[in-house]
Amino acid sequence: MGCHRRGSPGPACAGRPDSAITSLDLESAGARSMRKPTSATSTLTALFAAVMMTAAPLALIATPRTAQAAAPTFEAPGSLVIMSTTTGAEVEIDGKPMGKLPFDDSVLVQPGVHKIRVALRGWTEYIDTFVVKPGEEVELEIDLIPFAGIVKINTREPGATVKVDGKVEGVTPFDKDVPVGKKTILVTRPGFYDETIELTIQAGEEYIRDLALRKLPGGGADGDAFYETWWFWTIVGVVGAGTATAIAVTSGGTQQAPPNASFTLQIP
Repeated sequence: MGCHRRGSPGPACAGRPDSAITSLDLESAGARSMRKPTSATSTLTALFAAVMMTAAPLALIATPRTAQAAAPTFEAPGSLVIMSTTTGAEVEIDGKPMGKLPFDDSVLVQPGVHKIRVALRGWTEYIDTFVVKPGEEVELEIDLIPFAGIVKINTREPGATVKVDGKVEGVTPFDKDVPVGKKTILVTRPGFYDETIELTIQAGEEYIRDLALRKLPGGGADGDAFYETWWFWTIVGVVGAGTATAIAVTSGGTQQAPPNASFTLQIP
């Protein structure tokens, strides 16, 4: 059935013909059936894209973190301040000399555990450990205790024996720590007069004595007593053979001539 224009005879066109409606409905249904799979695919695609967008930043963030963990870390050094009244004491940290006290400034020290040693002759030694944290300042108060003086004795002829209060402590050149108090020091050498030194030793003080030992009468040029010289025993040997004549003996070198002195030997 046709559809008439306005003003023309016949029923007005109230709508689409049935055939047209049916055709359009089928087309709409077909279109809807075709869009359903398209809508599902779009949803999956959107979800995949969202997952990728979320994972990509995480991967970018994770990579620098791994690299940062492998990189070495830097720790700021700490500092050490030593307060002491023991002037001149030598300081060592981990076996490395750092100078003598007092220090004008603090000492930079790497974080960790360290060993410190402070020493001065005639004073007790200080050994300890300390811990420094990054950027931390550590203060140590170190005062050594004096216990001995330093005695140095030199003689023109080295090898003289040195006794302190009757006990042999060494030979010249002599350099040793001696406990505090009044001390009697005896210096002896064959062929020379003994030398006695009286000292009142104070802790941390230094005592230096340069001695010129005096020879005994008849002592040899090298400081030996007359009975230790070659010519004395030569005379004795000759006299023992029945001849009282002193002779000079030369054996591969120049020997010391006997002094101008007379000796009387009585042989039974």
